[in-house]
Amino acid sequence: MEKILIVDDEAFIRENLERILAEDGFRPLSTESGEEAVRIVGEEEIDLVLLDLNLGARSGLDVLRELREIDPNLLVIIITGYGTVESAVEALKLGAYDYIKKPFKADAIHLIVRLALETQNLRREVRQLRRGEKEKDLSGADMVGSSPQLLQVYRQVREVAKHESATVLVTGESGVGKELVARAIHNLSPRTNKPFVEINCGSLPFNLLETELFGHERGAFTDAKNRKIGLFEESNGGTIFLDEIGEMDMNLQVKLLRVLEDRKIRRLGGTRNIDIDVRVVAATNRDLKGAMEQKEFREDLYYRLNVFPIHIPPLRERREDIPHLLEYFLKFFSRAFRKDIREVSRDALDLLMRYHWPGNVRELKNIVERICIMHNVETLKREHLPAEIWGEKPRADAPVSFEIPPEGIMLEEMVGQIEKELIGKALEITGSNVAKTARLLSVPRGTLRYKLEKYELGEEG
Repeated sequence: MEKILIVDDEAFIRENLERILAEDGFRPLSTESGEEAVRIVGEEEIDLVLLDLNLGARSGLDVLRELREIDPNLLVIIITGYGTVESAVEALKLGAYDYIKKPFKADAIHLIVRLALETQNLRREVRQLRRGEKEKDLSGADMVGSSPQLLQVYRQVREVAKHESATVLVTGESGVGKELVARAIHNLSPRTNKPFVEINCGSLPFNLLETELFGHERGAFTDAKNRKIGLFEESNGGTIFLDEIGEMDMNLQVKLLRVLEDRKIRRLGGTRNIDIDVRVVAATNRDLKGAMEQKEFREDLYYRLNVFPIHIPPLRERREDIPHLLEYFLKFFSRAFRKDIREVSRDALDLLMRYHWPGNVRELKNIVERICIMHNVETLKREHLPAEIWGEKPRADAPVSFEIPPEGIMLEEMVGQIEKELIGKALEITGSNVAKTARLLSVPRGTLRYKLEKYELGEEG
């Protein structure tokens, strides 16, 4: 039930609005004081505010500024008299959603409130979609392959998806597709129309990861100028994917355990618990039992997460999946780069099948992307494969060789794609540490930050 705060110094207006909103099934709260309104928004989850511009000694514009500082995403509808429409326009410039004039009709309130709440829901959905959009190209694809090992994973995914509250622990080497399994569980579950939110637990230090997961209240720490909604709240009703759970700080593990047990969270600096309904899917490439022996991972958290374990074997143990993955990635990147690679020669496929694939499916994807950038041929042959596939280690001084098709190339686009791939690989090596990545690539940190933003690559640390 949406909570709507009414701020007006006229009791008749407050009572009238309370009645109208209650008729529509909303939960109205009301106050005559701007100071009290600021306090309420700071302490409670308010979906919409109806704010009178004339609050006696206090200007509604000042109250609006304070409310927007607490929650920049808060929707505020201004209530104004005929003589203060100019002030209402000023309020719109300060971020108010809309305004209504006194005297107002109940039908007008019904309409504008419904539109405002629909707008708020759409904005939330857009924020969630944008969060997932950067990895949307292939991360949302179905799992590809038909090996017995992968078929077993399919069966496990289908079964656990039916039980929407069961916690899942996905294990496997880096690059095997743990995120794809998490997304498949979500997409096949009754939660499919709710948010899917993911975070890499190893990419943020303790204090930042804590506020990302649980959020914080305004003033919780020095730079907390606004309230922040955490990922557990944003994923409410849906699924939260905690990747690299084995890298989580021990102190934060205690808090996560409490959330899994109580199904409640508390924002940093908050004073009340918030109920959540979220399926947790965790993933790791670490040996968590070994980490428990080293006192680096809590035993009680392990057993709380390991309700339904799914292990994804490395690509070298399911080589029959390589042709299927190769066909899928070739189609995708040929289309993306306007190339026409239609088939793979027998000797090229033999080399790909014999390669040990230390980077698993992610490495295969990156190699196919690189090939599609550098070549425009109908048949992929062994000479088009990179040196590591041949069993050779590429030399630092080795010249780069590739074909230029008769119709020419987009040089900037090609250079950008290669640069993006190299930066992405460096981020994987350094665990997304910007300083280490800059040193590895021998570029100034400021230059690297610019390129991270340019290519929409994750910047952590």
